[in-house]
Amino acid sequence: MIILVGNLKGGTGKSTIAFNLAVWSAYQQRRTLLVDADPQHTTSDFITLRREEGHQPMIYSLVAEERRLGEELSNVENIFENIVVDIAAGDRESFRAALKEADRLLIPLLPGQADVWALHNVMELVNAARAEKPSLKVIAVINRADTNTQVRETQETEEALRQIGLPIAKIQIGNRVTFRRSLTEGLGVIEWEPRSRAAQEMEALAREVLL
Repeated sequence: MIILVGNLKGGTGKSTIAFNLAVWSAYQQRRTLLVDADPQHTTSDFITLRREEGHQPMIYSLVAEERRLGEELSNVENIFENIVVDIAAGDRESFRAALKEADRLLIPLLPGQADVWALHNVMELVNAARAEKPSLKVIAVINRADTNTQVRETQETEEALRQIGLPIAKIQIGNRVTFRRSLTEGLGVIEWEPRSRAAQEMEALAREVLL
């Protein structure tokens, strides 16, 4: 299965989510490939650190040129059980090409109206892809949600997504320091603090989008 983690808007935490999904998949004993199609190469840096520290299980990685992403995915889709792709923000053509190969698209976004407005361009590409591939599953996940329940911004974002008609993940990913600390060691949150709320959230998201 090929799952894209992407948003044309930057700064939504897609690389962190992509890496953690790949870690979870590898722990399920599935042959997993993490494809880094972002020029910043954030997920590649995470994998390099993981290898240097000798962490297991192994996660295979591939740095893909944006303009050849669709071709690269076509070449490896039969080799791996799960392929998690970190898409570059703002690259419409790579996004379009990858959607043709993908089985699922996970769209991370931050709480707030600005990220909801920015979904317009993504949905244009999604609707075009679905016209050719109706089986494409698309889901949005609110990332870095405020952990204070008194703050209404996250709930307002959910309401806006429902009005758009975009399916929303059952779980929100909270704005938790565990994500940042684990990445500095090349670890996913399920490895760093298995009983943490961050690990529970990522476990729930992974089960929803990868099973």
